Amino acid sequence: MRVIGLTGGIACGKSTVSEWLREQPGCCVIDGDQISRQLTAHGGSALPRIRETFGDRVFLADGTLNRRGLGNLVFSQPAAREQLDALMAPLLEEATRLRLQRAREEGAALCFLDYPLLFEKGYDRLCDAIWCVTLPREIQLQRLMDRDGISREEALRRMDAVLSTEEKARRSTAVIDNSGTVSYTLSLLPPLLEAERRQAETAGSGPRRRRAARYGTNESESGPEPSPVSPEPAPSVTQRTQVPKVMDRPDSARRKPSERKVQWHIPSWLMGCLIAVFFLLLGGITAQSLMQAWLTRQTEAHYADARAILGQYPLEYRDMIVSAAEEYNLSPAFVASIIRNESSFQPRAESGVGARGLMQLMPDTAEWIAGKTKTQGYAFDRMYDPESNIRFGCWYLNYLSTLFRGDPVCVACAYHAGQGQVNAWLSDPGISSDGHTLDLDRMADGPTKTYARRVIKTYGIYQTLYFDGADIYDVLLPRAGQQRGEQPGDRHPEQQNPDHPAPASGGAGHGVPL
Repeated sequence: MRVIGLTGGIACGKSTVSEWLREQPGCCVIDGDQISRQLTAHGGSALPRIRETFGDRVFLADGTLNRRGLGNLVFSQPAAREQLDALMAPLLEEATRLRLQRAREEGAALCFLDYPLLFEKGYDRLCDAIWCVTLPREIQLQRLMDRDGISREEALRRMDAVLSTEEKARRSTAVIDNSGTVSYTLSLLPPLLEAERRQAETAGSGPRRRRAARYGTNESESGPEPSPVSPEPAPSVTQRTQVPKVMDRPDSARRKPSERKVQWHIPSWLMGCLIAVFFLLLGGITAQSLMQAWLTRQTEAHYADARAILGQYPLEYRDMIVSAAEEYNLSPAFVASIIRNESSFQPRAESGVGARGLMQLMPDTAEWIAGKTKTQGYAFDRMYDPESNIRFGCWYLNYLSTLFRGDPVCVACAYHAGQGQVNAWLSDPGISSDGHTLDLDRMADGPTKTYARRVIKTYGIYQTLYFDGADIYDVLLPRAGQQRGEQPGDRHPEQQNPDHPAPASGGAGHGVPL
């Protein structure tokens, strides 16, 4: 059995790769986080040691572990982190070895160790190869802040508490770039998995098995190894060798060396000039080559940044968004921003409180909208349909826009916290100076403030990328955009998919200034 380590930085997308591997035949995935949760679950073997080390402050009233409190403690105090690692390390290692032994007994060909701290805890010594999922640092930081709802300082402290993603990538045998879309990341995995399967097959066939496959013998048979049958020698043919005639040496070869010297020579001053010109040409060619290589690297780096931005801010269901936005007098960029922050364009998304679809509509809200729009045959399951969900959500945004005079901050806050809460904030002079607009800087920190900031930021990005009428790559790469003719593979996402036409100019400014 071949053991492959799977690691990566925090919030780099390692779980996406792990979930894909679980669905592949012949693959076994051992999840280090899952083992750790089992050890620290109710009745887990690690709880007594944790209580003895840290006391009751990291436990809830019902006796379960306060994971968030323990996490904040160990990320802020290096000594506490070392204590937790020391008591968990032997338990995790024992459980890992038992899982590996069980995988071997079950006949798994490939076993992946899904461990975020693979190098830090020394589990890389158990692996035949290591895959590392990576992201550029700024994208990793933003995804961690969005995923856990934490500040930039807290996210940086968590990232710096472990080995950097760059160092993990340097120590790994395969690096998986997750800066694009999920589908792009998953397209990188089949070739890597096929290579590991070949490695496993090669490692599993010893010399004795290879000899049996070559000569058709049984592995259990003993005795000397059979020799391959050599072909019979071909009958020899006697050939007649024709002896060449003896040639006389020319007279020039009979002369003395002194008589064979060159009769004409290049003057020394001319030779010096030729040498100087040669080195000048060589230096110019070398400088031009180095400059061209540097420009190529800079262009590739700019395009990589552009692809990362476009992967982080995709635009799906464009035609539906534009159509519904025009119908309800909205900015399509604002609608796309709401969808991106609510569901990341996942039509089957469903929250823990029952909100569904691209725009995460609650059952009572959707039923109320269906009555207002006189939708025939309405059922809440229709909120899984992208077109119905977008149309209902745009109606609701138009309703909120009418209430709050088209102010995008008020509309975003009302969409998240409800119109009653926004009215309460507008009546507070400490938050609203004019009673019509909200000042986010004056609002208390909380989920709604964070949500509104993300929506407004994403609104501006979508407006610039897709709805201002400018070329996407000229916006992101003002210098490298002129060289797209030399990059035939670098097309716009809309140009690669015929279902998504190129952005039309004048997409913004539909009615209310959202």
